[in-house]
Amino acid sequence: MQFGGIWGGALRERASGLDRWLGLVLALALVLLVLGLFLPAIKISTFIFISREFSLVESVFSFLEAGNYFLFAVTFIFSLVFPTFKIITGLVLWHAADVTGASSTSLLNGLAAASKWSMLDVFIIALVVLVADGRLLTGADIQVGAIVFSASVLLSTWAVRRLSLLASQD
Repeated sequence: MQFGGIWGGALRERASGLDRWLGLVLALALVLLVLGLFLPAIKISTFIFISREFSLVESVFSFLEAGNYFLFAVTFIFSLVFPTFKIITGLVLWHAADVTGASSTSLLNGLAAASKWSMLDVFIIALVVLVADGRLLTGADIQVGAIVFSASVLLSTWAVRRLSLLASQD
């Protein structure tokens, strides 16, 4: 994998149609990811007057504080580290890398295949909402952070898949 100038990426040269916007889509996905991680993602209400909102970052680190190290590690990796790595790698490959080698194509194919695991945190939030709503005098609602995070994951998954297809073209 060789790096050219900031605008010298081979994928940009191969792109046509909607694919010409993949760099912008990945940049938007990165902004949405940051917002989605820090905006309130879940609101848990107990009784009528007591409620607390959690962002995805807060919910991940609450597992650590509670001593649930396995859940912390899994959600930290698949909700924070992997989505960030996927988007930044996609941006680097889009803008600056010569992806004619097999290693770049393999990396993009691997990222595209593993992208579905980025939704693990949203799945956990959905389970919390389901469990909390089933308890007496407790409720839970999904907030804007989970929606923005989901949009980021979906956009970046689509963009990385398109990058993978562009890199595979001969």
